[in-house]
Amino acid sequence: MNIKIRKFIFFMLISLLFLQSASAAKTYLVTEHEPVYPGDTVFVWVPITNIGYGTWLSDTVVKLIPANNATEKAVHVLDDAVVIGNLEDWNDMRTAKFKVHIDKSAVEGEYDFHVHIISKGKVDSSGSLSTTTMQEDKILVVSGSPVITLSNSSTGTVAPGSSNEFVLKFRNEGTGTARSLYVDIDTAMEHLTNVFSIVGSGTRFSLGSLGPGEEAEIRFTLLVDAQAQTGVYNIPIKISGMNYSASDSIGVGVAGITDFELSYQESGSSFLLSVSNVGVNPAKAVSVEVPPQNSFSVTGSNTQVIGNLNSGDYTSANFQVSQRGSSDMNIKIMYTDAAGVRRLIEKKLPVKLSIAMTGTASSSTVDQHEAMHSGSTSNTSKQAASFVPYLGIALLGIIGIWQRKSISEMYQRLKFQRQRRK
Repeated sequence: MNIKIRKFIFFMLISLLFLQSASAAKTYLVTEHEPVYPGDTVFVWVPITNIGYGTWLSDTVVKLIPANNATEKAVHVLDDAVVIGNLEDWNDMRTAKFKVHIDKSAVEGEYDFHVHIISKGKVDSSGSLSTTTMQEDKILVVSGSPVITLSNSSTGTVAPGSSNEFVLKFRNEGTGTARSLYVDIDTAMEHLTNVFSIVGSGTRFSLGSLGPGEEAEIRFTLLVDAQAQTGVYNIPIKISGMNYSASDSIGVGVAGITDFELSYQESGSSFLLSVSNVGVNPAKAVSVEVPPQNSFSVTGSNTQVIGNLNSGDYTSANFQVSQRGSSDMNIKIMYTDAAGVRRLIEKKLPVKLSIAMTGTASSSTVDQHEAMHSGSTSNTSKQAASFVPYLGIALLGIIGIWQRKSISEMYQRLKFQRQRRK
């Protein structure tokens, strides 16, 4: 038998050696434990069986080689070649043992490997041949670890008595797929049940399945009780599925509102303005102002400081007010909130003063007018009196000039009579 025929026969026999493995649709590597996760270092086994009749294999070496780039990046073969020795008889079997490390960033899936078998075969006593045979691809299954995180939420500050649309977004930051996920929002705890209510079909929401890097969101409407106390509330949520379970929470801040209710009362000539804190937050350094306006005027100060008002407290401010029209009174309320911020609220109060109070205000105005005029007359009289001496002197001078000739003639007559008597 010539050399070419011998090589062909040997190649066919070596191919028959691995016919059993090639007949399977998929063949998987046998692993030290299952499942295999990213970050694991494990042993895998590749069984080699001699099913060739009369074929003798010696110095057999088995290599485990990644079949593609994805496998090469995800799985590192630490033992690239394993010697399994001789397979002399039919059905003789040896097992190649490899040590592999799964990269921490590897995602779950199936990773393909080529199995190369290098051996020397001896068909008869005339000589031996060396050949390399590649088995059907082997597959290593890596199971990932899903990690579901609350990546984003629309939660923030809510007000008592409000209705709020919430959106929660979830993302799989892990390396495995989380299957059939759902989210439970727990508002049944004692300190939450009287504060929050979820409107709709329940408190469980479906996310479906999330592969590595995938996102999903849920939407719901949250009602806040009108008597809710201010503060931050942590609402527990539970994320569950076929192969995943974790707990988290969402923080919701209830910011109490501050509001005021106004009323008034007439007391003699005074306008008593009552201010009540009807909000849930305290108000500090409260002041009330009746600003200039067409229908009302204020005599004296138009601003009163009434101090601190806790929720439900009230007090009064006293003004001297006159009314000239029928529109509502504009009132400004300034206060410092719980965060230390100075704020301003403007209110309109329907006011209709009695005739007596309006008349008193009018009489006061007339009295002021008369006082102004009487004061003016008095001042004029005083000024005229101060000029009287000067006017008298001037009048005497005028009279003297006018009577100067008559006085001179009278003097001459008296002088002549005296001379005749002598």
